[in-house]
Amino acid sequence: MLSKILLAGTVSALMVSGAQAADIVEPLYDWTGPYIGLQGGYGWGQNDVKYDNQLQAVATASSGIFDTSSDDVVIEPNRDGKIGIDGWLGGAHAGYNWQVDSFVLGAEGDIEFSDLSGDTNILFSPTSELGQIKQDIDWLGSLRLRLGYAMDRALIYVTGGAAVGGVDMKIRIDPAVGGGGDADDTETRWGWTLGGGFEYAFTDEVSANIEYRYTDLGDTQIFLDNNDAVGDIKFDNAFHAVRVGLSWHFGSDL
Repeated sequence: MLSKILLAGTVSALMVSGAQAADIVEPLYDWTGPYIGLQGGYGWGQNDVKYDNQLQAVATASSGIFDTSSDDVVIEPNRDGKIGIDGWLGGAHAGYNWQVDSFVLGAEGDIEFSDLSGDTNILFSPTSELGQIKQDIDWLGSLRLRLGYAMDRALIYVTGGAAVGGVDMKIRIDPAVGGGGDADDTETRWGWTLGGGFEYAFTDEVSANIEYRYTDLGDTQIFLDNNDAVGDIKFDNAFHAVRVGLSWHFGSDL
C-alpha cells in the first residue's frame, strides 16, 4: 500500500514539474508582420567608361602602342578607361515578412541618399590631356523580395529585385587644350540589385541587420560637346555596398 502511495506521489510530482517547465519555455520568435527602419552604409565600384565613335575607332584602332594600365580614356588611338566610384549612402526602408515554419518570405522597399562619385581623365592622345570626366550617383531606391531561414531570433536571407537611381555625368574640357566646353546630363536609371544578409531580433520589436548587395543601373551616355559627330562618353553604373540597419516591427503575436 505504501509503495502505491509513493509511486502515485512521484508520478504527480513529475507531472507538476513538467507542466511548470512547459510554462517557462518561451515560444520561438515570429518574424511575421510589417516593419520600418533606417539604414546606412558604404559603396564602391570600378566602372567601364569609353569614348565611342565608330568611324574614329576603326581609323585609329591600330595606331601606336602605349601603356594600357591607366584608367584614363584616350581618344586617339581609341582606348577605354575606368572610373572608380565610392562614397556613403543612407536612408529608410519598410517591408513585410511572412513566416512558415523556419522559412521567412518578405517584401522590402528602400530609398536612400548617396554620395557615390568618381572621376578620370580624358586624353586626346596618351600624352595630351583634354579634360576630365566625372560620375555621381546621387540617390538610390529598390523594391525587393527577401527569402530567409530563421533560427529563433536569428535570420539569414538572400534578397533581390528592381533598383533605381539618379546618375549625374559631367565632362569638363580644358580651354587651353580643347577650346573649352562643358557637358552635363542627369538620368534616372532602372536596373537590378542582388545580395544577402544577417538579421537578429534583440527584442520583440527591434532588430538589426548587416547586408551586402551588388547593384547595376545599366549604361548611360553623354555627348562630348553635345556634338554627335564628335562622339560620346559611355558609362557603366554598377557598385557594391555594405549596409547596416535597424528595424522596428509591428503586429507580432508575442
